[in-house]
Amino acid sequence: MTIRLPGRAGEEGAEGEEAGTPGAEGVEGEVLGGGKPFRMIQGKTYVIEGDEFVTENDPKGDTKIDANGVLQGGRQFKAGTFVLPRRHPERRYMLAIDAARTSGFRDSLYYFRRNPLALKLSATQPEKEYLIEIGKLGSHLRTRSVTLVTARSAYKLHGAKTIIDGKWVTDDYYEDKALEEITAKGLKPGDPVGELQEPQTAAAAAAAAAALQEPAQKAERGAGLGMYRAGGPTTLFGGSGLGPYSDGPLNAVKKSYLYHEGLDEANWMWAAAQRTAELNAELTKQRSEILKPCGGIFGDNPPGAREATQEVEAGEKREGTEGPEGEGRRKRRKVRMDDGGMPLGVYEPHSGVVLYREDTQPTRSRWEGLRDDGERRQVLGGTKAGNGAWALAWIDTVMEPPGEDLESKVAHEREQLLAQVAT
Repeated sequence: MTIRLPGRAGEEGAEGEEAGTPGAEGVEGEVLGGGKPFRMIQGKTYVIEGDEFVTENDPKGDTKIDANGVLQGGRQFKAGTFVLPRRHPERRYMLAIDAARTSGFRDSLYYFRRNPLALKLSATQPEKEYLIEIGKLGSHLRTRSVTLVTARSAYKLHGAKTIIDGKWVTDDYYEDKALEEITAKGLKPGDPVGELQEPQTAAAAAAAAAALQEPAQKAERGAGLGMYRAGGPTTLFGGSGLGPYSDGPLNAVKKSYLYHEGLDEANWMWAAAQRTAELNAELTKQRSEILKPCGGIFGDNPPGAREATQEVEAGEKREGTEGPEGEGRRKRRKVRMDDGGMPLGVYEPHSGVVLYREDTQPTRSRWEGLRDDGERRQVLGGTKAGNGAWALAWIDTVMEPPGEDLESKVAHEREQLLAQVAT
């Protein structure tokens, strides 16, 4: 297809344009993508067809997977695959997070960043409902963004890494490319892939080795590496153990937080120690409050508890402590005595709860409504009903020791209820 721009009168090349030769302002060429959707990646045009980028095919690789993403020769994907009838009746897809993890990547975001030829597809709401129905997607992701890739494109990118018990070159789509890569690593065709190491972890090891050899370049490391830096934490629930002002990864964010709080490299450790001490003091105070008898309602001296002075023979435990008269040295200490007036519990340190004896706990409870007398009302309420109603009630809690009268009364009420239910 030729697109000609008309030349201005008097300009050189105007006659050439009329003869079909492009002049200074003429443009001649083919439409990119041939009229199909396309995308420019690293200066090269890739057409989008069949929910994936059209890349170079390999005759050997085509014998291992067909056009719809179905593996051949008894091979199986590590990740689960499925068909989306709304897109194609036979083409196989997989979740992007599964494709990432089975290829050695932490998450789908890092997967797409490191693999620009993986076309990211967004699942529609009907597709998410369908995947939940067939058990390929958790119901908690119903309202979340879910990304997909075609199984064929995932296999073409990572080959043997995506296959159960995959073997280098044997299970790769591009055998020549895979052979060149594993030869540089000292591997041979047919060797098992084994456990995959995340590219970020490998980069961290390489960065650590380079840091040992070239300590002068520590300050330059980490610049321009983006969000996923070498040696980053592998979990959000634990740090790497590096200080915020060290050369560790992702420390720029920590430094910015400390800067806003008025901390610098000279005083941040002192502030951390001070906050740790404050937290320890707060936890110690909470534990001491829990250890107060009966919840502290009787103060520090509950009924039945008294303090006494007890003399302990120190000479029974240690030798060579006899005095001039040959008697063992005696030591005085204060102890708390309990006469059995109030039940004392046992502190359980793992849960921070004081446990009391079972015979001090109530075995049953009941509600007993009292009728209002003429002048005093137990319940003050409004005239409205429903959601606008309000009322104030006076409730007394009474602890009753078990007795024969109470037992017989409760048993009689139970018999009456059972008789009413039976009828």
